[in-house]
Amino acid sequence: MKSESLKNWKEWGKKDPYYGVLSEEKFRMQHLSEQALTEFFETGEAFVAQSRKRIQDRFGLDIAKGSILDFGCGVGRLAIPFARITQKEVWGLDISEDIIVRAKAHAAAQGLEHLHFSAYDGARIANIPVVDFVNAYIVFQHIEPKQGMKLMRDLLEHTRHGGVFQVQVTYGHCLPRRVYAHFYLRTRFPLYNYLYSSLKHRRFCREPVMQMNHYSPEKLFALFAGYSDEVHVEFTNHGGHLGAFYTLKKKQSP
Repeated sequence: MKSESLKNWKEWGKKDPYYGVLSEEKFRMQHLSEQALTEFFETGEAFVAQSRKRIQDRFGLDIAKGSILDFGCGVGRLAIPFARITQKEVWGLDISEDIIVRAKAHAAAQGLEHLHFSAYDGARIANIPVVDFVNAYIVFQHIEPKQGMKLMRDLLEHTRHGGVFQVQVTYGHCLPRRVYAHFYLRTRFPLYNYLYSSLKHRRFCREPVMQMNHYSPEKLFALFAGYSDEVHVEFTNHGGHLGAFYTLKKKQSP
């Protein structure tokens, strides 16, 4: 992962870990209320319920009966509700040590002793066992594709044979040219972002900005073909950033 992308996410982890996941003003640290925090985690509950139904409908499997890994877990928005539906071990993995501290506190408050959070180095996934279900949602678009493809392969290797792998990632956008050009300049040119942030906040500062990288569907399918005979695709549109859920059942061992 390039240092700029890594640096930006670690800054979000220190300054605005909830807003970094869901970009609504009520989730900023200075505005975060108990009600907003409840709403934040309720969105995770809804996602987990949708994922459970999607996998039951497509593969006839219930993720509540297996172990789970949530990659790019943040403060536990998804990992915590995943841990509520299964008695098996659940792992949450994130690049930010500050975020992991918050995630552990949220899990401890709910007595989820089978939920484990850990920070990884941004390069390889280590010290995590093979699991029945791997999930990665709104994560890989913030990782440069070259490194992201390596991590995706690593996650597929951590999915047990007969288990399910679910990833959401972007492939393009439908934003107006001016809007996308502004966003592109902020993510690729630190000086432009520094000037923009300073004008916006009326003080000298640099607001971290998430990269939105596009992954080639052709390369993704080439990777998935080595692990599964069937890939289900469900398209997504997050504020003009176009992507898809790719869900597959890993081949049984030979």
